[in-house]
Amino acid sequence: MPERCLVIGLGNPILGDDGVGWRVAEDIERHRTSTALDVEVEQVAIGGLRLMERLIGYDRVVILDAIHPGKNPLGTVTRLSLDELAAPVAGYCNASHDTSLRTALEVGRALGAHLPDRVIIVAVETARDYAFSEHLSPPVAAAVPQAAALALATLNGTDPWREEAHHGVP
Repeated sequence: MPERCLVIGLGNPILGDDGVGWRVAEDIERHRTSTALDVEVEQVAIGGLRLMERLIGYDRVVILDAIHPGKNPLGTVTRLSLDELAAPVAGYCNASHDTSLRTALEVGRALGAHLPDRVIIVAVETARDYAFSEHLSPPVAAAVPQAAALALATLNGTDPWREEAHHGVP
């Protein structure tokens, strides 16, 4: 039975750079016909338990989101596992009104739900300040194709990048 793969773009598409996860998901959707990978792509603005419920039944998951630790230039693309994510730095991956995705996955697994063993986050560094806008800032918009390529390469198992942050074309 083939593995079920899911890519989820998180964020809010009307809050400027917070919508980068949605834009990366749109880019993947446009280009996924060029890959043999069978993957579902979605855009959502949920977290915690609701996000965990959406992951049930999938073997591999990549979450696309904004991240803002302030350590790298805006538009830096980073890949990390959910375990590497410090709480609460990734928007909807850790929501104060709900539980963190990490905790929700533990609960789901304890209840016997079929959840992916590893969730990979492909994040784009953004500023913490979001204004109402449907447009991304120039450095964040420039990172969209790079983040999409990294997400697909991660799912395909062909990712040449190491586990560290990258800025610019690899």
